[in-house]
Amino acid sequence: MAASTSDKSYRDWRNAIDQRLLQTYRITIEDAGFDEGYLVDHWQSNEAPFEFVQWYGNKYDLDPMPSLVRTRERRR
Repeated sequence: MAASTSDKSYRDWRNAIDQRLLQTYRITIEDAGFDEGYLVDHWQSNEAPFEFVQWYGNKYDLDPMPSLVRTRERRR
């Protein structure tokens, strides 16, 4: 893994997962149906939160939600 989570507490890691799921797919850990044992296993393997969420989205073929902020087009 590119970024180790060994120095992060489980609570910090879990919160990062929940936040990333919400930002990317507009779901929570509870919506995804993860049990704590499953999450603890991934945390103990030093999986980075970003990579875990990316793996989960790919595994279940989830489509990221578009950003809520629109960019303005430049005037010519």
